[in-house]
Amino acid sequence: MIDSHCHLNFKSLEDDLGNLILRAKKNNVTSILSINTNPINFEDHLNLINEYKNIYISYGLHPEEVKENSIFPINELKKIIKKPKVIGIGETGLDFYHSTENRFKQYEIFEAHIEASIIYSLPLIIHQRSSENEIIEVLKKFQKNNNLSVVFHCFTGSSKLLNFCLDNNYYVSLSGIVTFKNAIDLREVIKNVSLNYLLIETDSPFLAPTPMRGKMNEPSFVKYTAEYLSDFFSTPYDNFIKLTDNNFYNLFSKARRYNKLI
Repeated sequence: MIDSHCHLNFKSLEDDLGNLILRAKKNNVTSILSINTNPINFEDHLNLINEYKNIYISYGLHPEEVKENSIFPINELKKIIKKPKVIGIGETGLDFYHSTENRFKQYEIFEAHIEASIIYSLPLIIHQRSSENEIIEVLKKFQKNNNLSVVFHCFTGSSKLLNFCLDNNYYVSLSGIVTFKNAIDLREVIKNVSLNYLLIETDSPFLAPTPMRGKMNEPSFVKYTAEYLSDFFSTPYDNFIKLTDNNFYNLFSKARRYNKLI
């Protein structure tokens, strides 16, 4: 199985990376996508994972990291995008829960990520918090472009957002949140998701799934979300893993498929 979204360069994970990878292997995690949240940290982040053939990285500026003077230089990404491990753009999006003071700059940076995704033919990884209507309106401006592929990571949106994703063949990624007892509304929404456009993730070190809730999350814990969802969707576990793995490689087509972490 694949952890399609985590943050291996966050100190709590970086400090125990070797053991973390061993535990991921033990739980049959075969690939990991580690998400970059600030270009300033990109080179160190890349060096951290460079020895592993099938741990990949994205390139982006998280909306919570957006400042008044932030830029996302599309034309300067050519060298970065050529690196084999860079398989996605983001995470990006709009966050009006944690960050409201640079609202207009967030729009500017988000649209720059979208343009980069289209130009370089890499999937766009979207973060949404208190902003789904705004994100829908931004994406509508680019809908005529057939070269835009999207995943809404850590999906917690409404039926409106899910239907928007279904209508546009956008992917939805579910985290450990779906296993929480109080995630009743989310489960009601995602029962209508297309399994052909579904990914799973940890978003570690955050949001550890039941039965690990309260612990620091890590890629090996994606197993518990997979087990929960295979039961939720009444799909045999092995079939569910095969399906979500194939979805990952269909979306992140630059990634090479391996049978284990190497």
